[in-house]
Amino acid sequence: GPDRPPWAGGHGILPDHPGAVVTGLWEHHAVVDVSALAQAERPRLGDQVALVPNHVCTAVNLARWLHAVEANRVVERWPVPARGANR
Repeated sequence: GPDRPPWAGGHGILPDHPGAVVTGLWEHHAVVDVSALAQAERPRLGDQVALVPNHVCTAVNLARWLHAVEANRVVERWPVPARGANR
């Protein structure tokens, strides 16, 4: 569909786990199929992983601010002036 860029074989990617497929994506969580990864490459339950979603409108609509992060450090903070404006 139009929300899926050519690099995303699902609803986004896990940059540190190529081959994992994001099969579902919601405001604050995702479902990821890791069956194509070798057992040693799979994140364990509870691990924190980076996820690059291909669509973030609903999550952004819930936030007052977006934080731009570079090298694990917040470098800018952007307001979301249209937050909650959907009617």
